[in-house]
Amino acid sequence: MIVYLGMPKCASTWIWEKIIGQFPYSGIKEPHTLVEQGTLDNNIIDFSTNNWSMDGDTAKMIDLGVTKYIFIVRDPIELATSYYIQTALDRESFNDFVYTLVKTKLLCFGDIIERWYNLVDKNKILIYDYNKDIQNNQEMFLQDLCSKLNIKKYDISVPLEQKVLETHNKPKLTCDGKLMEQLKFQMDKFNKITGI
Repeated sequence: MIVYLGMPKCASTWIWEKIIGQFPYSGIKEPHTLVEQGTLDNNIIDFSTNNWSMDGDTAKMIDLGVTKYIFIVRDPIELATSYYIQTALDRESFNDFVYTLVKTKLLCFGDIIERWYNLVDKNKILIYDYNKDIQNNQEMFLQDLCSKLNIKKYDISVPLEQKVLETHNKPKLTCDGKLMEQLKFQMDKFNKITGI
């Protein structure tokens, strides 16, 4: 089984479209059953973008059946900006939005990877950085991912260049110094744990 751990806004839909044809699965990309119900929707592939937050008992329960986990990080401000544009409430400040993402742990990449390294076999977790490994290197990324997932090919009809992989016309947003320090701490922790 392949489990996408996260994060959201890291090209998961694009990756899904590129590789899903290689699996005997016709269900939806994000069943969310692991997080919401603690149960498997299927034992083939799950690309729910909230899997990073699943209960520890559920993670341990599925680990024996999981061959690979995919964990993708992205510059936290860039990720937050993309998420903010899509989901922010009217008149919600970017600073408040980022604060919520930190409070709910979505931008705490260091804490997340530390938790997962302690929950499952860390050798099964494929780590990628959206900005370094995917954004400008789509073909190399796909070749590497397919090799590690033991997939012979990917769908070439889905274009390599898509707007999902670019940040055109998005505002340059920022948050206060305290939040920036927390985000930097989390990225440093993530890099130290993963050796990236």
